[in-house]
Amino acid sequence: MIARSLGVLALFVVMAATADVARADLFDDHTAYWLKQAAEKGAPATSLSMKDGSKLKPISKRFSSPCVVFKTDDDNWTKALITWGLRKGKNGPTPVLIIERFVTYRGDRPNLTAAAGKDVMLFPGFAFNFDIGQVVPEGQGEDVKCEGEATLTVIEPSKMFPLNGSAIPDAATDGKSKPADHAEVLAEDFAGSWIVRIDGRWEGRWDLKVDERRIYGKFISEGTKSEYELNGRIAGLAHNARFDVELANTSQTFDAYLWTKDKAAMAGTVVIAERKVGFYALRVAADE
Repeated sequence: MIARSLGVLALFVVMAATADVARADLFDDHTAYWLKQAAEKGAPATSLSMKDGSKLKPISKRFSSPCVVFKTDDDNWTKALITWGLRKGKNGPTPVLIIERFVTYRGDRPNLTAAAGKDVMLFPGFAFNFDIGQVVPEGQGEDVKCEGEATLTVIEPSKMFPLNGSAIPDAATDGKSKPADHAEVLAEDFAGSWIVRIDGRWEGRWDLKVDERRIYGKFISEGTKSEYELNGRIAGLAHNARFDVELANTSQTFDAYLWTKDKAAMAGTVVIAERKVGFYALRVAADE
């Protein structure tokens, strides 16, 4: 009994410590849908230099590097944060291009990812294939190439669309109540973005919406950045929701209980492949 109590206490401590730093990531919010919207509204660019990049507005105040959209030669969609720097060498510093983060969504199934990665350094003359997420030699499906003073050049038939700010319109408050505005628990208190951790093995984010007592939305995997549909209902208790997440090869069935005081966290059980384990989720603050 003591060991079990200590385990529960440890969970509370972890959740309390994490709640202050959990925030939504606007880069993750730029799904394949918004990448296509940006491409339709924007003009393609053949190259992007450090000077060009400095003139672009980041997607939010939390980022200093511009975000660039690519349509790859395999008809996939990629988003990438690009920056520039200098690398020390025997003959002095060399300008380099750095892909801070990138995610490639499959063109045939845009909710799934083909590749993802971060901290890729390209020297002049090096090329990158976003479809497989690898530095490649010429003629191996490269989408972009680093040239000259670390200028990013797109290789046809791939296309590049630099974003000048976010591709996602500002969310309207639409007059809906906020969880902290009332003492009772309402069905819509489940709505919002949540960082979820399952059995200490899997992590991701829920984007939940509520329509009367129906709960639906998506789960974004932290590991693969793939998106999966989520559907369910608010149960008999106002602070209890039950929903399923349909993954590529299996499903997850959640029985979730919302904290009734501040509505900032929820916990419960999830069944995966007939095995029941625990999870907890933290509400994330809006990106700035």
